[in-house]
Amino acid sequence: MKRILTSLLLAACCLSLYGQEEVLRLFAENPDRSANNMHSYEFNPIVDTKAPKGFKPFYISHYGRHGSRYEQNHTFARAAMDGFHHLDSLGLLTEEGKAVYADVNAVVEAHMGMEGSLSPRGAREHRMLATRMVERFPAVFKNKDRWEVNSFSSTSFRCIVSMCNFTNTLKEKTPRQEMTYTSAERFMAYINPSLRVQRPGEQPAPRPTFTPEQMARMRGGNAESRQFSPAPGTPGYDFTRFLKPLFKDYDRALAALGNPESFVRAIYTAGGLCQDVDFLGIDILHRFTPEELVYFWKGGNDSIYRMWGGSAENGDVIRFAIRPLLMDFIEKADAAMQPGSHRTADLRFGHDTSVLPLFALMGIDDPQNRILPYKEAHEKGWYAFFQIPMATNCQMIFYKDKKGEVLTKVLYNEQEVLIPGIQPVSGPYYRWDELKAHFLDLCKQASLPWDNWNRTHGHHN
Repeated sequence: MKRILTSLLLAACCLSLYGQEEVLRLFAENPDRSANNMHSYEFNPIVDTKAPKGFKPFYISHYGRHGSRYEQNHTFARAAMDGFHHLDSLGLLTEEGKAVYADVNAVVEAHMGMEGSLSPRGAREHRMLATRMVERFPAVFKNKDRWEVNSFSSTSFRCIVSMCNFTNTLKEKTPRQEMTYTSAERFMAYINPSLRVQRPGEQPAPRPTFTPEQMARMRGGNAESRQFSPAPGTPGYDFTRFLKPLFKDYDRALAALGNPESFVRAIYTAGGLCQDVDFLGIDILHRFTPEELVYFWKGGNDSIYRMWGGSAENGDVIRFAIRPLLMDFIEKADAAMQPGSHRTADLRFGHDTSVLPLFALMGIDDPQNRILPYKEAHEKGWYAFFQIPMATNCQMIFYKDKKGEVLTKVLYNEQEVLIPGIQPVSGPYYRWDELKAHFLDLCKQASLPWDNWNRTHGHHN
């Protein structure tokens, strides 16, 4: 028994070390990945598995997260800006320190009045996605019997603008297609359903309360109007290597800053946004080592998996909440297959908080189809920068032969994936009637989320 336990511990240790080495390599290759779900879309090469003989694509059903955007609040770099302003007033910044200060300030200024909006890069991402869709599946858009493209968007402006960029590009590439556009609260029930499901016996979370001082701090103002005081506490990481080049007198600067954790984290946050506002031509993250990036990245990575993925702790709730979206895929696909339908594609534009749960319900939110304790996500190869970057998309491509039999394949960020729990006909191609039955069964299973939750937490009714 001891030998088995020792072997298991060694295996877990090796896996953790491998995961750390892998993510260090990925960050050395591209530091922007450390921005988690703020990471811009990576347009990777596409290879299509040949469809079974006689089958041609005729209809596409799609859900796309909005493209790269500005941060949703203007306080993301406040700790850095306040710290830099204070240190500069003391004459402690080197030329390198002033350069970083200027870069962070440029990112902050670019966000003024643009918070939460789609950035130019986000618009390009959706134009490129639409172009690749047309080039990849030309038969869908050249079908003489189909000319309707129906688009639904979240009421969020960044999603509406993403929809416009995507569909305008489709129209440019396929002029005969007729586009419709819809965005209204009625459709948010499936475009962006609430993921907050109250568990049995759980009390609603109390509304947070703040002191007048805290409220004044949150309301903002410029650095001059806020009194700077050293941050208390002890940093969880040694930031000496990163900070020393920024200060003329390291000890005095550190004494002025206090705990530098929030200061450095705010610089990292601003650095992660540079890719989304790439028109600035600024790169802050290259100043960090991969190890430093991992320190900031891993907590956010695991939190995203817990909140929106199929984690061991919250996956049941997530799968339950997102059923309306998968049902919409099913209902719209069935409608598109009815005699006389002219539907070419159904397009939906929404958020990471819907598309990642959709993948969780289908069982493909993890590359190896696992359900992990959320704190193990970063160690076990679940990476938010790959699983849910900006413009993340789910595409279901439908194929038909002359007999009328329908096959379907599912794409995760344009890449073919296999659906666990069901056997494909060939490669990634599934019979639609079988895949539909499987999806309906998943929705049925997800309708009773509390059984697994109770077993996990030791609760019994």
